Amino acid sequence: MNKEVIILGAGISGLSCGLELQSAGFRNVRILAKDFPPNTTSDVAGGLWFPYKAEPISRILGWSKRTFERLMQLREQFPEAGITMTDFYQFFPKTRTESAWWASAVEEYRPLDKEELPEGFQGGYFARVPIAEPHIHLPFLMERFQAQGGVLEERVVASMEEIVAGNRIIVNCTGLGAKQLLGDTEVFPIRGQIVRVRNNGIKRSITCETAEEHSEYATYTIARSEDVILGGVAMTNNWETGVDIGLVDGIIDRCSALEPALKSAEILGHKAGLRPGRTTVRLELERLSPTCAVIHNYGHGGSGYTVNWGCAEEVCSLAKDL
Repeated sequence: MNKEVIILGAGISGLSCGLELQSAGFRNVRILAKDFPPNTTSDVAGGLWFPYKAEPISRILGWSKRTFERLMQLREQFPEAGITMTDFYQFFPKTRTESAWWASAVEEYRPLDKEELPEGFQGGYFARVPIAEPHIHLPFLMERFQAQGGVLEERVVASMEEIVAGNRIIVNCTGLGAKQLLGDTEVFPIRGQIVRVRNNGIKRSITCETAEEHSEYATYTIARSEDVILGGVAMTNNWETGVDIGLVDGIIDRCSALEPALKSAEILGHKAGLRPGRTTVRLELERLSPTCAVIHNYGHGGSGYTVNWGCAEEVCSLAKDL
C-alpha cells in the first residue's frame, strides 16, 4: 500500500503495530521515537500476559484474547522470540464464586481448591499463560521490523503539526507522552517498581489482590527463564521514575511470604517505571486533513503485553479502511 505510515513510539505497542501494518502490505513504515529498546517503558515491564489496570473491560477482553492467541503462535513459530509459559496463580483475601472476567481468553483455567491457597487467602484462580520476556522479545520484534524494510528514527516529536503532511497515516503509540503531545487530561502515570532476582527453579507466577481497593502496593512474582520479577507498587499519579530503596525490603518480604525461596535469592537489579494509565484505552481514528489521519493507540495501563496484538490488529483494520 502506498500511504506512508509514521508510528510514534517504539515500545511494545509501536513495534507490534509496525509489524502488523507490514504484514497487511504497508511498505513505507517508519517508527519515530525518543527511546528505543532497551530504554523504553516496555523494557521495565515483566512481560506477563495478565489484564491489569486498563479499561474498559469489554474491549480489553477481546484484545487480550487475540494477543494470547498471537503469543502462542509466535512461541510455536519463533523459539528465539523470548516467549515462555508460566503457571499463573491469582489469590484473593475473600472467597470468589464467579470465574475471572478474563477466563475465556486463555486455554487453561480453573478455580483454586482451598488447599492450594496460602494462609490469609480465601479464593483464587489458576491459568497457564505466556510471558514475552522484554529483553529478548523487544529486540526480536525490532529486528523483524527492520528486516522487513521498516525504518527506525530517533526523534522527539513535540506536536502533531510537525508530522501532518501528504498522503500519510500516523499511528500514535506514545503512551504517557500523549498527555503532553495532545494535551490529553485523561492520561496519568501508574508508578511501578520491581526487584529482579535470579531464578533458581521457580516455575509459577503469582499475583495477589489486596483487601484495600485502592492500595498503592501490588504484590506479584513473574517467573521468567533466568530471573524472577518481584513487585511492587501501583502508585497512581506518581511521576517519580527513580528507584526508592526504601520500598525494596517490603517488596521482597511480601513476595517471599508466598514463595519462600525468594527470600534468599540473589538480587540482580532494581527497576522503576511509569505505566501509561488512562481512564479508558484510546484506540480510534482522527482525521487531521483530507489526506492525513492519526490512529490513536495508547493508555494501556499495566496491560501492554496483554493487549498489544489485539490492538495492533484493530489499528491495522482502521488503516486499511483509509
